[in-house]
Amino acid sequence: MNARSMSYWAVVQVESQREHTARLLLMRARYETYMPRIMVERGPTDAPPRSGALVPKIRSRISPLFPGYLFVRIVDRWYPVISTVGVVRLLMSGDQPARLPEKAMTEIRKREIGGFVKLPSPTNRLRKGQQVRITRGSFEGQTALCEGMSGKDRVWVLLNLMGQKVPVELSGHDLEPLPVAAQ
Repeated sequence: MNARSMSYWAVVQVESQREHTARLLLMRARYETYMPRIMVERGPTDAPPRSGALVPKIRSRISPLFPGYLFVRIVDRWYPVISTVGVVRLLMSGDQPARLPEKAMTEIRKREIGGFVKLPSPTNRLRKGQQVRITRGSFEGQTALCEGMSGKDRVWVLLNLMGQKVPVELSGHDLEPLPVAAQ
């Protein structure tokens, strides 16, 4: 057996917003690392076009799939990992790092498309451009136009307020799709 076949993946907790720094330093120490990333929509912003009307625009940012954590392959020694700048701790099982099954890593990597993990849509019942009814909250009973997911089961909708379409972020649980009118 070679060293790679005896290696295993472990989970490293890192300081807040220091995933990239800790990963770089672990790679410099010759550890294989993996930090799955996702593309997160930030939501509409009001960018006035030349005509002067407000047009919502969706912005995106790259974020770790598991903020504050990354994966490291342990081959023979793990103590240097815990003394790496930016590392808070290794998740442990007794006095050894907890071993993450290779299958778990494979499943995450299978979901990658273009370097980003594609997550299943938690509210796949809503589509961009679809009419929705708000079922709870301050805007209960109002209809809006779905603009897309923003993250953590939040949905951007365009609400018609005082003659203008206003972007509002709501919980996906507070929305229900309206039936599409037959034409």
